[in-house]
Amino acid sequence: MNLFRSIQSRITLSVLSFGLLMILLNNWRNQHWLTDRRLVRLEQEATETGSRLAGLLQHLSRKQQERAAELEMAYVSLSSDVDLGLVCNKEGIVTCSTHMQWKQMNVLKTPLEKEWRRHATVLQTMAPAFEWNAEKTSLVVMVPFFETYESSSRAAVLIRYDATLALIEVLEEAWQESLRQAGALLASCLLLWSALDELITRRVRRVVEILRTVSSKDGLPMTLEGHDELSMISEEFAGAVTKLRTAENMVLEAAEQERRKIGKDLHDDLCQRLSAIKMKAGVVQGMIPDKDGKIATLAGQVAQELSESTVIARSMAWGLSPVGIEDHGLKDALENVLQFAEKSYMVRCSLDYSDLSPSLTGSSQELLFRIAQELVVNACKHSKPDVINITVRMEGANVVLSVIHDGAPFTEQTAAGGRGMGLHLMGQRLRTLSATLERTIEKGERDFSIAIVRIPLKNP
Repeated sequence: MNLFRSIQSRITLSVLSFGLLMILLNNWRNQHWLTDRRLVRLEQEATETGSRLAGLLQHLSRKQQERAAELEMAYVSLSSDVDLGLVCNKEGIVTCSTHMQWKQMNVLKTPLEKEWRRHATVLQTMAPAFEWNAEKTSLVVMVPFFETYESSSRAAVLIRYDATLALIEVLEEAWQESLRQAGALLASCLLLWSALDELITRRVRRVVEILRTVSSKDGLPMTLEGHDELSMISEEFAGAVTKLRTAENMVLEAAEQERRKIGKDLHDDLCQRLSAIKMKAGVVQGMIPDKDGKIATLAGQVAQELSESTVIARSMAWGLSPVGIEDHGLKDALENVLQFAEKSYMVRCSLDYSDLSPSLTGSSQELLFRIAQELVVNACKHSKPDVINITVRMEGANVVLSVIHDGAPFTEQTAAGGRGMGLHLMGQRLRTLSATLERTIEKGERDFSIAIVRIPLKNP
């Protein structure tokens, strides 16, 4: 059913339908034109044959050459259009005919009785008569002549033509012409189908593939070769996608920069102020005399709450800017994520880390951390693993992040139906890094799910 919904099929079927309609109309026109032409030609042939035969029989009768007259009548009967024919004098006696058994018979006893009665006045007027039947399938011609030099010796040639065979031949000729036209139309439609498939359908499918590739997380904009309209569309689309990706990267980078700024402000300013106030509260608590126990207790509570607020502020600062605050950057950030997974989900975690600071910028390290964080949290929430391992290493010109766990295989559909905000943001970060994400399962005594992120280095 999809075949007949395509533009290629609709155009081809429309051309084929229109062509067949034109062929049928042309067949109807040809039948009428060929029929009229054939009937006119038959009428001319009957007129010429009747006149020629009448003159010849008149000459042969005067010379009393009956055998020659019969021979001429036999020649006339050889025509495929002649049905019956005879020569009859004014007394109604047949002198010769296309059927020898009619000779010397009364014309009223032959199959041409009705035609003779209808045109018997020709012997008085001596003018030829021609008549078609209502269906235009039979033509009767009657031509008078003088058998001798006397005006009273009158006779007539009566010939009946049957146009049925001629009309059948006309119909066959018209249909043969229509079949030839239909064959040419079919060949043209096949050529049209092939041309549409080569010039449009395949290229449209290629455009659809490009759209699907671009819509995926690791898709890159591509263009069609050539200079036609589809190529222009693909180029414009690729340009729009490139601009969109650039804007997306700028927004993501701006968001990360704002997080880093807020995180550093919290860490360097607010956390330090809270720590200082906590120390002052402790000093105040020590200066209060023992008799003022209630005031000392209150001061201790203030110091405790300030300590808790400092921890919360530091956590917020680390969450906003996990890479860059700690001494070891990405490594410490990844270890904190694994510590969180161990405490919150009771998962044994390990980290194999190679120093990437010479290869990745600070912003790229933060994006890589966010991707690793999303993979670990998703694995803990949806796969329920017992063991998680993070590996960060260099492979040739690529930075490779691997997250391996022994939980249930994770798919995007298991996380909020594949529409989770975390997965969407991870896709943005992958595109910003021009990275690819691969998911595989390693079979063995225990199945391990492996998520591998490959980041190509621009300047390896």
